[in-house]
Amino acid sequence: MSFASPDKLLWLLAALPIIAFYILKTRLRRRPVSTLLFWDQVFEQKRQRSLWQNLRHWLSLLLQLILVGLLGFALADPLWNSQKDAGQDLILVVDNSASMRAADPESGKSRLQLAIEQAGDIAGTLRPGDNIALVTAGGSVRVVVGMSDFAPTVQEALLEIQPTDGPTKIDEAIEAARRLASDDEKRRIVVFSDGCVENRDLLQDDIELSPVTDLATSNDNHDDSAQRATLLGGDDVRWIQVGKSQDNVAITTFQVRRSTVDPIGYSLLVEIQNFSDEPVKTRLTLNLDETLVDVIPLEIEANGSFKKQIDSTSQSGGVLTGKLKIDDALELDNSASAILPLRPEIPVKLFVADESESYYLKRVLESIPLVRIINTEGDTESKVDEATSLTIFAGVVPKSIPDGPVLFVDVPESGPGLGEAGRPAWILGEGIENPIIAKQERESPLLRHVQLQNVILAGGRDLDVSDTLGTPTTLLETAGGARVCVSIERNEGRILLLASDLDTSDLPLRIAFPVLMTNAMNWFFRETGEIRPALATGQVTDVPWDVAHDDEIQTANLISPAGDVSLVTVDRNSVKLGPLSGVGLYRLTTDDVPVGEDTSEDQRLAEQAASNQTAANSDPNAATFAVNLSNANESDLRLPELPQTSAGELPPAGRSPWFYLILLACGLVITEWVLFQRRVVA
Repeated sequence: MSFASPDKLLWLLAALPIIAFYILKTRLRRRPVSTLLFWDQVFEQKRQRSLWQNLRHWLSLLLQLILVGLLGFALADPLWNSQKDAGQDLILVVDNSASMRAADPESGKSRLQLAIEQAGDIAGTLRPGDNIALVTAGGSVRVVVGMSDFAPTVQEALLEIQPTDGPTKIDEAIEAARRLASDDEKRRIVVFSDGCVENRDLLQDDIELSPVTDLATSNDNHDDSAQRATLLGGDDVRWIQVGKSQDNVAITTFQVRRSTVDPIGYSLLVEIQNFSDEPVKTRLTLNLDETLVDVIPLEIEANGSFKKQIDSTSQSGGVLTGKLKIDDALELDNSASAILPLRPEIPVKLFVADESESYYLKRVLESIPLVRIINTEGDTESKVDEATSLTIFAGVVPKSIPDGPVLFVDVPESGPGLGEAGRPAWILGEGIENPIIAKQERESPLLRHVQLQNVILAGGRDLDVSDTLGTPTTLLETAGGARVCVSIERNEGRILLLASDLDTSDLPLRIAFPVLMTNAMNWFFRETGEIRPALATGQVTDVPWDVAHDDEIQTANLISPAGDVSLVTVDRNSVKLGPLSGVGLYRLTTDDVPVGEDTSEDQRLAEQAASNQTAANSDPNAATFAVNLSNANESDLRLPELPQTSAGELPPAGRSPWFYLILLACGLVITEWVLFQRRVVA
């Protein structure tokens, strides 16, 4: 142990006058008395004694000398062996990730609370000349307190740390800590964590570690195992593990998607893992909004998993929620949500030529569960009302193409004129004898699960589409190069042209035709059946959002499960989000979000959850998406063995040495007072 102010040891010389006062002889006072008969005996007892005979109360003298010594050493400001006179840069890294929510079975405190208590004790050891900083590593890295020489600021900030629902970012937090303190000799990084990190086996591998001084030059090798092990366990890093190993069961995958064949069908992929050495029995309850979908009993073996694809049907859509009926250490991963997109009814206004019955077309449309046909009885000039979503022309071409999605079947003539020049929207070629399909666009969602090569399309004719109408894509092409089926992208609505006589062709008799029509319905309304993924906390991703033109950039409001509102940018029909640190339902909207009156937190959360659940179905300019934990590293609450380092020694948690010296000195004063009372008063 060394001293920060060794010159203060001169105060130990105060012991000399104390010893002198004990040695000096007591001088008797003269008093007139009536007789000396009795005083002779007193004089006999008070005769002059030797020097050492005056030290009869040696215990009292010893206590006072010790008191002076303690005060002198306290003024000299002693240092622990791990502290240096030059000072140190102490960076506290607190893991506030999802796994730190787990409660300790003995104390009832969460792992984060235990970490905060221990970090506060370490902050109390700060000495003059030392600097301290605080970094959190949950969901995203945050420098809570920069380098400061005032420890109470850090201690107060520790009490304000809240747990997140995201995965730990310990490696990034250690990088940030190294950037805060560049001096290798003075830097001390203390990590308070349970060790539930990605690739936790690297913490246990016997890899020779070396100090990391400049991580900015090693970003390219960040994924390398040796580099990551060095990052997590360098000589400037000291891990303080909190909590105890606990068993846990978690939902690690929960994704839903619409069927590409059945318009109202959907598939749910769910995975549940057992992070324990014992088998568990539980059950999974599935609800679509408030409706019970299924209850699945589970028996998962030790360290095993349950994985299943569950198929069902629903037109309404909503929030699909899965919950485990189990009481374990971490409640956060016992439930998960996903958004099932709404499948609205599709009103179809059908225009049919007088000489065409379009029997097969009507039967196929009626077989699609979402379609409702509005028969116009050949009125080709009837305006499309607001309730109509899709317009189909069979064997007839209108004078102008209406807005919205349009399907042309058995195209009889060239398209209507466009613009002032009156150029036809498309030019119809001559009839083809036995038009055999030789080529089809396999990448188009319109032809998913459809095989029409080598099929004869009776009545097939070439379609030469004008670029003024939109961006054409040839879907079906004959051996002679005739384009008999073309899709067109335009701002007013998509168009599909099929030059084939359905009444005389065998196409309606093939299974490919109803599949083609179902694909067309999905394509017209941009419902491709692709997965709308439930996001994971801590994830950065682009969320598709068809709310603006491709070349437009605008802002929108992101509403969190807690009701907090933040601005995001919509660029090319996509929104970049993340990292999102909270589990629940988020909503994107272009509408203004009113600021309501003050309400209780529970009421606000309940209202926000109800609003998010119905927003996707009620607001055309809104999008709702779910965020779950879905992280096996955070759900596995069994603690790994953390690395040990020889450098970066820390002083004992708690007060500085001078505090304990002063405390001991006060105890000696009380002891001396008790001895004096017994000697003099008694």
